[in-house]
Amino acid sequence: MRIQRWLNFHAAVLVLIGLMFLLYSPLIVAWLGLTQVVQDSPGYWAMVSFARLFGMGLLAWGATLLSVRSLLVRAEVEERALTPLLWVVTSADFLGAFSAAIQAASVWGMPASWVISLGFGVFGMVSLVLLIFQGRASTR
Repeated sequence: MRIQRWLNFHAAVLVLIGLMFLLYSPLIVAWLGLTQVVQDSPGYWAMVSFARLFGMGLLAWGATLLSVRSLLVRAEVEERALTPLLWVVTSADFLGAFSAAIQAASVWGMPASWVISLGFGVFGMVSLVLLIFQGRASTR
């Protein structure tokens, strides 16, 4: 898989999941089982507002990736020029997986909440594999 295609796919998934969190926060919070964590109304709405902010962050992250990638492609850069961007994305994915795992283990405690950590981790692993193969291809 080429870096450009992976960045497009990664960005599109981030935008779609960000929109889901932003527009359907109460449903996402219920699906993750987080309504069992908070029993009072102010706590529930604080959790929903956090889900909306998280969705906005994902949406902004994906839109930024799409914008930066399209700028670089318009400048007709080589595939290797996207490698630093992929390093940043990989680091952010692993940090997201780590942060979500800490939250899932210490705060949420629901099995479905591990899906967020798993998603970031899978994206980070695919990005890392691309970086490794890109490095091997450039040394040949």
